[in-house]
Amino acid sequence: SSITFTPPNTVYQPMASLTHYRSMRSYNTMIRSYHFFVLVVMALFSSCDALAKTKVPLLRRLRAFLPTNYPLALPWYENGLEFSCTGCGKCCRVDGDVWLAPEEVTSVMKHLGNNEVDEFRRKYIRGEISPEDGDHTQSWMCLKRNEGACVFLDPLGKCGIYDVRPVQCSTYPFWPSLLESEDDWIDESVLPDDVPLDNSLGDRYWSSELGGCEGIGFSTKIDKVNSMSGSESETKQPLDIIAREEITAKMKTAKNHWKRFPSQEIKESTWYL
Repeated sequence: SSITFTPPNTVYQPMASLTHYRSMRSYNTMIRSYHFFVLVVMALFSSCDALAKTKVPLLRRLRAFLPTNYPLALPWYENGLEFSCTGCGKCCRVDGDVWLAPEEVTSVMKHLGNNEVDEFRRKYIRGEISPEDGDHTQSWMCLKRNEGACVFLDPLGKCGIYDVRPVQCSTYPFWPSLLESEDDWIDESVLPDDVPLDNSLGDRYWSSELGGCEGIGFSTKIDKVNSMSGSESETKQPLDIIAREEITAKMKTAKNHWKRFPSQEIKESTWYL
């Protein structure tokens, strides 16, 4: 048993005491939250002051404090990405389709000096999606393949229409699907065929089924190979960093291009950027 002492001239009100306790707890929680908010604001102002000499807008500095998976957070590639095209031509040999938008068909035909669309279809096109009104000038056309490669890849492994190459090609590897996360970007990276694999790191070579890009992180790969072979030079390979602005511009171009494609069924099955 327990004894409860009630002072004279007072009435014991357990519910009132509980309410008072809860009010005080809420008040203390509010005070702690306020202190935390003040500390965060002080940290932000301190960091912003340190960055004041840069030309980064204030809003962008504030967004830098948000985790990358939060709304309005800066992209994970904020500081750019290491990429340098090696000219290997392997991206032109991947199993997959290359679709030309109507205006790209016109540009390629003009580049080739070909004014006959029927001849262009016969030589280079294996599929076509035309609008319901039958206006073939607004058709999307799928390029043929030649021995597993793009029909425009020449014997030297170079693109025959490079100056007017499709958006699908000019924006690779900065496609939305490859920039969703850092893991997606790393998964697209492959080693050159003459570089030994390190299975413990999950390295792989290019294949026509899985694709991949040797140019992602190329300078770092070369330095790694030199180090493994004992031929590391005093001067390391310069990093080719693609700025965030260029990455974002190419990604948006690819995304808008893909959205325009008229066949939802194909977009959901065999063709995505």
